[in-house]
Amino acid sequence: MGSRIKILAESLINKIAAGEVVERPASVAKELVENSIDAGATRIVVETKGNGTQLIRVGDDGEGMSRDDALLAVQRHATSKIQRDSDLDSISTLGFRGEALPSIAAVSRMVVETRRAEDLGGTRVTIEGGMVKDVTDIGRGAGTTVTVRDLFFNTPVRRKFLKAPGTEMRHVTQAVMNLALAYPRIAFTLLHDGRHLLDLERHDSYLSRLREVFGKDLMERTVPLVHNTDALHIEGILGRPEIAGGAKPHQLFFVNNRPISNRTLLHAVLAGFETFLLRERHPFFIIFLRMDPGLVDVNVHPVKREVRFTDERFIHDQLFNAVKLSLRAGGVLPTTSPLDRLVERPSVEVRSRPEGRPEEAPISMWQLHRRYILANIKGGLIVVDQHAACERILFEEAMHNLSGKAGSGQQLLFPETLKLNPVQMQVLEEILPLLELMGFGIRGFGKGTVIVDAIPAGLKRWENGKVLIEMVDEMIETGGVTFRLKERLARSYACKSAVKDGDRLIQEEMQILIDRLFATGDPFSCPHGRPTLVKISLEELDKRFGR
Repeated sequence: MGSRIKILAESLINKIAAGEVVERPASVAKELVENSIDAGATRIVVETKGNGTQLIRVGDDGEGMSRDDALLAVQRHATSKIQRDSDLDSISTLGFRGEALPSIAAVSRMVVETRRAEDLGGTRVTIEGGMVKDVTDIGRGAGTTVTVRDLFFNTPVRRKFLKAPGTEMRHVTQAVMNLALAYPRIAFTLLHDGRHLLDLERHDSYLSRLREVFGKDLMERTVPLVHNTDALHIEGILGRPEIAGGAKPHQLFFVNNRPISNRTLLHAVLAGFETFLLRERHPFFIIFLRMDPGLVDVNVHPVKREVRFTDERFIHDQLFNAVKLSLRAGGVLPTTSPLDRLVERPSVEVRSRPEGRPEEAPISMWQLHRRYILANIKGGLIVVDQHAACERILFEEAMHNLSGKAGSGQQLLFPETLKLNPVQMQVLEEILPLLELMGFGIRGFGKGTVIVDAIPAGLKRWENGKVLIEMVDEMIETGGVTFRLKERLARSYACKSAVKDGDRLIQEEMQILIDRLFATGDPFSCPHGRPTLVKISLEELDKRFGR
């Protein structure tokens, strides 16, 4: 019997390789623009038609190529950007693998026209489906123009998975715009079916380019981000919380001017905003990180979208601190003022008895729809969100205990036996010392079972262990046991165990809740950033009633 294992044909190998690099028309635009940037271009023009499969043309005024180099450039793994193994440890260019042009050529009809400034004439190379069809001399200016037509003509299944033309063009526009943000000293033009989508002139700074792209009004609602160490330079802009959106707005990271995605960086930014964003709101930010290329590995993703840092913790902590300090310097993080400067503390009213003698009466207070507490104050009233208020109280208590001043636990009359899956058990074991500081008593690890015989003294909603399991699950979902674990654990505990909407409170419970709220360090917002109370003055009420 003959061998069933065969060496694939070169044309099939090229198509497979192209599938990793060329995901959609936007991939073509990105790779070609990156080549233009690496070639030292000062102006780049991108033209497209339809959804990008009909035509993508990228022209530049960069250094161009000789005839020999133009022929080599369309061969796989031919590049001028790295020469030896050690070069992979310190990559400073956007491209380096020598895959872009041959991968695009393998699934399109492509023409490369190029000329170096020192050459009298230029070169045109015509490729179809990865095969060089023609090489001719041409006259043209210095630089390179790559024209890609009929993308995926020989891989029709790839075309079937493309989205609507408008969607594909949004991806193309985003890819070009991202690179334009990183390289403000290059002029960019993007045309679609003859219409200008982008027309960006050269600028001396990234801030000028950001203003050109996003507009003056949005930029005025951001704060600058600047942070420097010997190993890392961070700069960019952070949107103020009021412009955070329900859908994710622009959230862009650039590492040495390379647009990338990275969960570590995203977590650092969100942690920096901390409790100053409402739930389900996403901040706007554009952040540039610059470091020694040897400290970041860009060779970890087929389309170079992701990177890996040699010291993830250092990068995370530096970015987190930079975000928090910048928000504070920009006046975004509120400074907690003494309570009496911002809202009059609910106080005891004095009224007269029938016989004329004064008596002290408790504050008038009501529960509205088992969700809000209404309390009169001097000059008006306050409306308190009972869940948010309780969250703030429990969060600060938990943080106090987690700082090393262990909280007291209350023994359960009947210890609770909980069953956990292996991932839950692993996380519980790692956070156990912190849970004990909070007042939990947990023992009997083994075979996926734990016994809880004590819970924090202030915990009112135990729900037969459901609260503890939900806390463990939240630690798993939000980053495991790293990255500001104490704060995340305290927030989770506060959210899971606080008074809920729909809980009925008696007068004494409402009074205690408000007293404890006003004793916290920040009585005006919950740990997630929502307000805990709203003040309504008599003047406002008078206006509403036309008094």
